[in-house]
Amino acid sequence: MEIRLDQAAIEALSRDPAVRKAVIDRAEQGRDFARSIAPVDTGRYRDSIHVMEDANGADLVADVDYADDLEYGTRHMPGQHIFGRTLDSLRSSGQP
Repeated sequence: MEIRLDQAAIEALSRDPAVRKAVIDRAEQGRDFARSIAPVDTGRYRDSIHVMEDANGADLVADVDYADDLEYGTRHMPGQHIFGRTLDSLRSSGQP
């Protein structure tokens, strides 16, 4: 059996207004959850967590220079896995 994906149909679906709204709404839920569990010293990391929309949907981003260190850890501190925990939360919420 061979399966071929219709890439043009997938791209058209991703541009559908209802699908875009659902994707952005879900990303905003993720943003809110990530902010709620983010460590707060100055609040700079928490406040940097935002949704970036693009032609294909939306990305959840933390754009401070130390975001990777907080997510994955360093040799001096364990990772806090904010985005990993956010993804787990979104997956387990039972919503699409």
